[in-house]
Parts: sequence; structure tokens; C-alpha cells
Amino acid sequence: MAGRDGGARDRGVAEMDLTPYLGWIVFVHVIGVFLFVAGHGVSIAVAYRIRSERDRARLAAYLDLSAWSLNVAGIGLLVLLIAGIVAGIVAGDFGKLWLWTSIVLFVVIASLMTPFGGIPLSKIRSAIGQRTRGLKPDDPDPVPLPMDQVAVMLDALRPNILAVIGGGGFLVILYLMMFRPF
Repeated sequence: MAGRDGGARDRGVAEMDLTPYLGWIVFVHVIGVFLFVAGHGVSIAVAYRIRSERDRARLAAYLDLSAWSLNVAGIGLLVLLIAGIVAGIVAGDFGKLWLWTSIVLFVVIASLMTPFGGIPLSKIRSAIGQRTRGLKPDDPDPVPLPMDQVAVMLDALRPNILAVIGGGGFLVILYLMMFRPF
């Protein structure tokens, strides 16, 4: 005999109410956000710092730091997405406009950060002879360019744009998450 739940209990599907754990789920989500923002903050700081750097070894060290920090950001992204989805389901927020606005804004920010940050920094890595993520293990190492050509690439960096898009976008998403205006 099927119950009011359409027979879910009869089919062995267990109901799980995570509502008592919502605070912890949101806490884990915020930890993910912190890692994501901290990792990107280091990378943006590197983008500011390398604009005036002309020593190839120091550039390589800064770019290694940026790559490492983006790995931290990637872990944070995974944590924030999983915990955010679970929190949205548990809280019943997936029908709310503020949540979908936040998600769309997050995707827009990510799509803007890549051409202003990710692509130029990857080109600079290659220009100083560093291997980039796109290279296969059997691909040859990039041939370093003369430092005057690297300097032109460094001068073209626009970390202010990264800071405004990333930082401003983060503040708007934070506002939407905290105040849920619609």
C-alpha cells in the first residue's frame, strides 16, 4: 500500500531532513567562498605586482604563486558549489530570484575574468618559458621571448579591471545572499 508520499517509503527511498544542519551547510559554503576569494585575491595581487617586474626569475616565482593560489580557489569553488547547492535545496531557495541572479552573476563574472586575467597571465607564463596548463606532458617547453616583448605584455595587464569585476561582483553576490532582496 502506497503512503501519502506516492510510495517512496515502499520503494526503499529514505527521507532525509537536513534542515537541522542548514547552519553547518551554510558554514561550509562560506568556507568555500573564503578559499575561492582568498585564492583569487592572491592572484590579483600578483597581477598588480608583476606589472613592474622585469626579472625573469622573480616573474616565474610570482606566477607560480598565482597558479598555486588558483588551485586553492578551485578547491574553494568545489566546496562552495556543493555546499551552496545543498543549502539551496534544504532551504527551498531554488525558486527565489535572488539565488538565480547570484548564479547568473557568478557565471558572468567568471566569463569576464578569464579574458582579463587568465589568458594574459597564461601568455606571460609561456613568454617567460613556463609550462602552462594547456600543454600536454610530451609537448616541448615554451621558448622564452626576449624581455622587452614580455615587458609589453606586462604593461598590457589590467589588474584594476580584475579587481573591479571580481571584487565588485563579489560584493553584489554577497549582498544578494545576505539580504535576499527578491
